[in-house]
Amino acid sequence: MEDENKLKEKLGLRPDEDYLCFSRMGGAGVIMCKDCGHEEEIVSFTHGMMSCDIGRQCPHCHAFVVEHNEGKSFHQFGEAASDFICPECGAVIRKKEEDFLKGNDDPLFCPKCHSPRLQYLMSFIT
Repeated sequence: MEDENKLKEKLGLRPDEDYLCFSRMGGAGVIMCKDCGHEEEIVSFTHGMMSCDIGRQCPHCHAFVVEHNEGKSFHQFGEAASDFICPECGAVIRKKEEDFLKGNDDPLFCPKCHSPRLQYLMSFIT
């Protein structure tokens, strides 16, 4: 709890405010910035019988992007075969050694104003 409060302070959040991260979200929905009003449809994590979509946020340009993993059922997660590159700016978002079951506890930011004050409204979950 103390580490989380230090992170909140570093992000400019009050102790009673929370930040979003992909490990605390599921499905697909709309993310909304409480500071600038930006709204965007995003995917956090969805799966099917032979594929899954994993939401990512580029650490460089803050764009929300989706990594599509074809040929992996949701029962066969493991190490990714290759690096994932942001289609917006070309930055490496994660290394091939990362296991996508670990989740991502990194705070999410508004791609427009870079505020951590975001709200997520889930549209559907799989």
